[in-house]
Amino acid sequence: MGRLALVLAVALALLAGCDGSSDQPTPRPHPQNGLRSPEGVMIRDWLMAVAHGDFGQAATFFAPGAIIDQGHPFRLPNAAAARTFNAGLPCHAELVGLEDEGAKVLATFRLTPGPGGPCRGRVQVRYTIVDGKFKEWRQLDTGAPEPSGPVV
Repeated sequence: MGRLALVLAVALALLAGCDGSSDQPTPRPHPQNGLRSPEGVMIRDWLMAVAHGDFGQAATFFAPGAIIDQGHPFRLPNAAAARTFNAGLPCHAELVGLEDEGAKVLATFRLTPGPGGPCRGRVQVRYTIVDGKFKEWRQLDTGAPEPSGPVV
């Protein structure tokens, strides 16, 4: 059974036993639900630009002055800096989860090999997106070892 079919089967089973009158708190949506949101589409489009080596296009996803934080925050003052940042990413990634946190979204990525060599594992980045641009890009410390340099 495919992953989507399994998720749908579980969701239908849960709904079958629920009449909607419970006083229990509403569960948070599964992280996969946000993948089709405008933010999910935007993040995947950015990932595709990076994967295809179109760093100029990838730079257009970052607002002027965007904050990048991978343990040491810095600002991207302009498109040239955003292009350099994107060109320096050693790993490629696949978006596997996205959670809406109100003013921010938390993206979960599965790392894949990139120009920096083999990359494995998962990483999370918390984004603040304003007017269709990444205003803040903050990678969370997962405690797992990471390749040197920017990860996603």
